[in-house]
Amino acid sequence: MKWKNILLVLALWVVAGACEKKEIPMFTTDDAGIYFQRVTSYIYGSTTENYGDSVAYSFVSAQATAKSVVLSATVRTMGKVADYDRPFKVVVDQEGTTAIEGKHYEVNLDTVVVPAGASTAYVRVRFFRTSDMMEKTIRLALRLEENEYFKCYFPEYKNTNAYSATGALIHGDVFAFSLSEMYTEPSYWNWFGGDYFGNWTPRKYVIVNMVCGLTPTDWSNAGYAGAKVSLGRFSFFAVAVQKYLQEQADAGTPELDSDGSYMQLAPSYSVDYSRYE
Repeated sequence: MKWKNILLVLALWVVAGACEKKEIPMFTTDDAGIYFQRVTSYIYGSTTENYGDSVAYSFVSAQATAKSVVLSATVRTMGKVADYDRPFKVVVDQEGTTAIEGKHYEVNLDTVVVPAGASTAYVRVRFFRTSDMMEKTIRLALRLEENEYFKCYFPEYKNTNAYSATGALIHGDVFAFSLSEMYTEPSYWNWFGGDYFGNWTPRKYVIVNMVCGLTPTDWSNAGYAGAKVSLGRFSFFAVAVQKYLQEQADAGTPELDSDGSYMQLAPSYSVDYSRYE
């Protein structure tokens, strides 16, 4: 019986020693960790936060004159804060990316650093508004890699800091941006717009909104008292758009429609593209 007790104590000591060794690399090492973390929501009056590993943006919500948008991926560190700038390594994850650099986005990944005295940094990406976003969603995925300053301890982690919550797993080393600009034909255009603007297309819709200073919300409210979009104003809008399209054509920079043809309005407001025929 005595030997059994001794063996039990020894076994517990070995297990405790093994657990202690396992914790040393994570909690007593001087190595610093790095991971992506976007706060998606929080509970007011508490410390509870929810996290995500992606962000979606639609140019539908942007002004018609907007040509680009800058979005950020938040990077956080674990470990001691340093009193000097620490570069970290980010690369484009090609398998998770459909966006084309120079066409859909631009980013400088060679100068990203965690500033001195900070535990947070941002990877800023400028995305360009391109016509193909009206037909499909484009995606850019960034991936963190280890370097001399940081290790990637969290390939995955729980999407909340609430201890009792189960939570879904999100990526700590990959962050994805999804961008699109997909529209549906407004009912008011379908009812009355054909006689002024011709057939509805996503690209023409954007041009009409840009020239006339309209928004999707204006179209949703069309026809109501005081609305910006009304049947009585369509002839004024069509003349303004026709003038813009003709100026572009005369300047040698004709506007193309969604199918690649020269953008045209209804016959009463047609644009002259004879110089290109």
